[in-house]
Amino acid sequence: MKILRKLKSIALFFIVFLFIIFYWVEGKEEKTEYLIITGARLIDGSGSLPKENMVIVIANDKFEKIGPEGKISIPKRARVIDVKGKTVIPGLIDAHVHFTYPPKEEEFYVYNDSIASFRAVHFLNQYLMVGVTTVRDVCSYNNVGIMAKKAFREKLFIGSRPIVVGQGITCTGGHGTEGSRTGIAVEVDGPANFRKAVREQLRRGADLIKILPPYSREEIKAAIEETHAWERFVTVHSGVFKKQYDFVRWAVEFGADCIEHAYAIPDDVIKLMAKKGVYCVPTLSVLLTLGEETKKKGPEWEWKAKKYFECIEIFKKMKRAGVKMGIGTDYIGKYMSAYPWVYFDEIEKFVEFGYTPMEAIMAATKINAEICDASDKLGTIEKGKLADLLVLGEDPLKDIRNLRKVKLIIQGGKIIKNTL
Repeated sequence: MKILRKLKSIALFFIVFLFIIFYWVEGKEEKTEYLIITGARLIDGSGSLPKENMVIVIANDKFEKIGPEGKISIPKRARVIDVKGKTVIPGLIDAHVHFTYPPKEEEFYVYNDSIASFRAVHFLNQYLMVGVTTVRDVCSYNNVGIMAKKAFREKLFIGSRPIVVGQGITCTGGHGTEGSRTGIAVEVDGPANFRKAVREQLRRGADLIKILPPYSREEIKAAIEETHAWERFVTVHSGVFKKQYDFVRWAVEFGADCIEHAYAIPDDVIKLMAKKGVYCVPTLSVLLTLGEETKKKGPEWEWKAKKYFECIEIFKKMKRAGVKMGIGTDYIGKYMSAYPWVYFDEIEKFVEFGYTPMEAIMAATKINAEICDASDKLGTIEKGKLADLLVLGEDPLKDIRNLRKVKLIIQGGKIIKNTL
């Protein structure tokens, strides 16, 4: 009898235990919001060939499972969206924007944080609505870019996810301080002050650091060393002046993570960039636009126009050398009216000058996530990453212009736009 009572007690214990586990799992599943994409032709951003009839399971804000139909179980109480016949890609990223800038340079004379904040939200919202789910802001007005990142995280507005450098760092009178420009770059001199400026931007909340020339060899060395000491990425504006290439050469020699613009980069530096794994955001569209406008100024400006037009050959040389390049726009001032569609112009330029459509998509997603120092969270559709994806009505591998035909936008697991 004692043995029987003991067996009953053990059986009762296991029954209670199973009930607890069952209700715990049920409760957990109820708290999780599931969004399921079925029938997808998946381009995951990694460069792999498209996969047909795929199921993508999104749990709250992250990708939980990705696999072929029939092999992926669909949780209860999930919202299911069938996208059969359509192509799914990761959310797009713009690796070079200035979302706090005014549309006219002279407005810097009367600019303030309040109007810069409104303009930032407007910019980020319109960009998200065409499928750019993340942007890398590489100089913002005062502290507005950093506060925009904070506001996004607190869900105070709907827009592209900001990854920001805060203000740029340059020398007294350096690039970013020309004319009426104020508030977008801090002016410091000497290696110690470059280090201090890096620390200050990181203290304020910058994700990355940007250095703009001119600077001395010692100053750029100090800035890069300091940024890397804090385990952050540093990007550097490429060139200024007619013949000065030392700025970008020093930056690459000392280990800058990225160079902005395919401008004033000599052949030996391109080779060094490839060897050291330094990225580049070439900003082709804006350089070619500036070249055309400069050309109209007259013969005395021919040297400058030629420098802008050289971006095509520099781009091709970097591709041949194996330099990883990302998609970035950099339209500021009067050119900002070209947003949001100018982003697709840049991607199409990549294809026009030698990239395959698949390589261009990788540049806009996987490579750009690396340039943002966010490849652990963004850039590809894989388990554990933030659930940013686009559903396209037509195949972008047949025609890269089909990236413009977005039917469904999901950012962080939330449906932003749905015209399926």
